[in-house]
Amino acid sequence: MAKRTAKKPKDEPQQNGTAQLMKELWQAAVNLRGSIEPADYKRYVLPIIFLRFLSLRYERRREELEGLLADPKSEYFTKDAKARARILADADEYRAAGAFIVPEKSRWSYILQHAQTDTIKSILDDALELLEKTYPDKLRGLLPRIYAGSNLDREGVTGLINLFSKDIFKQDHGGEDLVGRVYEYFIGEFANSEGKRGGEYFTPVSIVRTLVAMLEPTDGVVYDPCCGAGGMFVQSDVFTKHSGRLSFIGQESKDFTYRLCRMNLFIHGIDGNIQLGSSYFNDLHADTKADYVIANPPFNDGAKGEDGWGAHRITSKDPRLDFAKRAGANGQGQPMPLAPRNANTMWMMHFLHHLRDPDGKKHSGGTAGFVMATGELSNSEVARLEVRKTLVEHGYVDCIVQLTGQLFANTQIPCCLWFLSKNRGGGGGFRARKNEILFIDGRKLGTLIPGSRKQKQLSAEEVEKIASVYREFKRKGTPAEVAGFCKAATLDEIREHNYALTPGRYVGAAESDDPDEPFEDRFPHLCATLDEHFKQSAALEKQIRASLAEVAAAMGTPVIAAASNGRAR
Repeated sequence: MAKRTAKKPKDEPQQNGTAQLMKELWQAAVNLRGSIEPADYKRYVLPIIFLRFLSLRYERRREELEGLLADPKSEYFTKDAKARARILADADEYRAAGAFIVPEKSRWSYILQHAQTDTIKSILDDALELLEKTYPDKLRGLLPRIYAGSNLDREGVTGLINLFSKDIFKQDHGGEDLVGRVYEYFIGEFANSEGKRGGEYFTPVSIVRTLVAMLEPTDGVVYDPCCGAGGMFVQSDVFTKHSGRLSFIGQESKDFTYRLCRMNLFIHGIDGNIQLGSSYFNDLHADTKADYVIANPPFNDGAKGEDGWGAHRITSKDPRLDFAKRAGANGQGQPMPLAPRNANTMWMMHFLHHLRDPDGKKHSGGTAGFVMATGELSNSEVARLEVRKTLVEHGYVDCIVQLTGQLFANTQIPCCLWFLSKNRGGGGGFRARKNEILFIDGRKLGTLIPGSRKQKQLSAEEVEKIASVYREFKRKGTPAEVAGFCKAATLDEIREHNYALTPGRYVGAAESDDPDEPFEDRFPHLCATLDEHFKQSAALEKQIRASLAEVAAAMGTPVIAAASNGRAR
């Protein structure tokens, strides 16, 4: 008798009125922040929104059941009071609709009733803890006690509760759909307010939509090993119109961001397998083979750290490094080198490792789409160039898209989209294309977001312009070459450019060797490279002096021997 599908949030674009409402709600929440640091404030606001959502979904499902029980045309209909009470208290009837029976002291009505009391922070903590204990299989570790011990003043907590109790959130107005959109909007605004730290868990929606439109996830496993707040999963689910034919697997290294993702997926009715841990060093989905990998890893991770990103912890026997051996003829090839101060190529090899191999039957090979800093297209550091060259020569690089700068609020670094594929031999409705790579130069696309002086976004038409070229390339053959925008280049052309993958080199636009990164973002890497050169120079000098000392000793020439100790006169 249970309803077996959860209600999904609406996907329609926000109208001007809704956008204005979001801004007003955000500003109202900001005004209640008090002395809390902006980066910490999200830890208190987002769980309250989640609590409001759980109550709204519970209330809606209960109203649905009450209506069905009173409708003579419904299979639920009954006049038996005990039977009605039993159905209304049946947890399965709620879970089947993506809802929980919220315990009385966790319900929004109870929270609102006590919002003006001095103990409201403890009441919130108790409400969250009770929910976790009631539904440990879904909520364990998701809602820790954080309010009573916080510096968020009581008036601020009360103000947030009153803010999300407005009539617009009631079921006959926006209800849970509006709460879901507010949650997403607030994630984006928190990320924008945090600068570069916000980029750790949020990817601008227009970039996510471009990745999804190009990957076309329709059926199978979607994997994101650095999933942040889960936006890639949400947009993939929207792309399929919530068909239920995708399964979502992810990993996130930061605890709060991990919880943020789980809450986001729950609000959108997505049941994902999300784990907490570092994908570099503790791959908790080691056996996963995905049909689609979609990700936005940290840009140039390790460039500013004293010990880099931890490359020394990855052994040469790590299976992620041996893709050249597995792909090479007769099993030839060596483990790929790692750049100690930049993890970009480690991420690439991680993505490739988790792509499903073609089996000649059901599976035609997976494809990965991910975001990278533009500098990775032409960087000449030995280890990074070697990985890029090997990816090209073994036929994994399918498409490169260069985008404009200013798409991220937290960095002005222009980004690019990479697509690696194990479907390059064709199959599954796609053609063989192993000896060519599609380049798209989208640097002229994008306009300023209304109300913003610095951040841009791609319009729906621009997203489709990019995605349609890639679809044609995969399905119909080499797309028409458009000077300055797109071209399918041969491997010979790419070899001529020493494996630089900057689209402007191939589509006809003027291109310089400048990686198109702001100097302040390239500076740490330049310093690290110079430091490495100094070390190599010192080692070489030591070796030469040792050799000179041996020769001097053999010739009985103490002056030169003295020079070997750096004391030549």
